[in-house]
Amino acid sequence: MLEVDMKTTIKTLYQKGYNKTQIGRMLGIDRKTVRKVLKDDVQGKENGQESVWPSMLDAYREYIEVQLGKELSITRIHQDLRNEFGVECGYTTLRDYVAKLRRNTPHAYMVLHSLPGEEAQVDFGYIGTLKVNGSPRKAWVFIMSLSYSRYMYAAITLDQSVQTFIRCHTEAFRYFGGVPQTVKIDNLKAAIVETDFYEPTVQRTYAAFAKHYGFLPNPCRVYTPTDKGKVESNVKYVKDNCFKGRDFADLQEAKRFLAGWLCGTANCRKHGTTGKQPQKVFLETEKDRLGPLPAQDFIFSKSGNATVRQTV
Repeated sequence: MLEVDMKTTIKTLYQKGYNKTQIGRMLGIDRKTVRKVLKDDVQGKENGQESVWPSMLDAYREYIEVQLGKELSITRIHQDLRNEFGVECGYTTLRDYVAKLRRNTPHAYMVLHSLPGEEAQVDFGYIGTLKVNGSPRKAWVFIMSLSYSRYMYAAITLDQSVQTFIRCHTEAFRYFGGVPQTVKIDNLKAAIVETDFYEPTVQRTYAAFAKHYGFLPNPCRVYTPTDKGKVESNVKYVKDNCFKGRDFADLQEAKRFLAGWLCGTANCRKHGTTGKQPQKVFLETEKDRLGPLPAQDFIFSKSGNATVRQTV
C-alpha cells in the first residue's frame, strides 16, 4: 500500500500536467498504480468523502479558533485539548477540522527520504528574550534533527557564532551517541560565508571540525526550504510547542524545561509525518548506524576561510 505522501505527490504532479507514464517514471512506480490512485481520488470526490465534517470537535470550535488566532500549532492545540479538556481525538482529525476552518488546501511536497545514520539537519530559531543575570537577552534555539528517525536535540543559545554553532554540534553528537554521515546546514553566517550551493565557502574552523568528527557539511540551496524541510518543521514545532506562551524566570529555568520537554514530549510523541515515535525508531534502527565519536574533543584555533568542494 502506498504511503499518504506518495499519493499526494502523484495527485500534485498530475495537476501540474504530467501524464501517468511520466509520473510513474519519476516516482519509480508502475503506471497502473498511478492510474488507480487518480481513479480512487476521483471516486472519493464523487462520493462526497471530502465533505465529511468531524463534528466531535464542534463543541470546542471557539476554543480552537482562539488558539489558532494565537498562532499556536495544530500539534500544540491537540496536546492542550487532551490535557485541559480530556478530548480524545486523533491528530489527523483535528488537522482536517482546522483545514475546514481555514478553508484552504495545504501545498504538497515530495518527501525526501534518508537512510538510518545518513543525515542530520541543523538550524537556529529565534525564541525572544530570556533573563540572564537579571537582564533580558536575545535568545535562539539550536536544533539538530536526524532525518531518518526525526530524533532531535535542541539547545538554547545567546548568539549564533561559529564557536556556539560548533559547541551545539558537539553536544548534539554526544546526545545521539554518534555522528551522522552528513550534516545539512542552512546558509548561516556562522557556517557559510558565501551562499553558492555547488562551491560553498566554509569557515575554516567549521571545515576542520567536520573533518575531526568525520561528517560532510552539506549547505542548503538558497531560497529552497524543502532542502531542509525536516529541521524547518522542527524549528516551528519547538518554538510553538515548547516556548510560545510560556514565561521563564531565567535562562536556567528555560534550559531545564527544554531538556525535560525533549525527553518527555518531543522525542516520544507520535510524529505527524512518520506516524512513529522518534525515540523508538532512533533506538531500534538508527543509533547503531551512526559513526563513532572521536577519542578527543575538537580544539578551537583561529578562523579563516577555506573552500570545500562537493564531489559527485
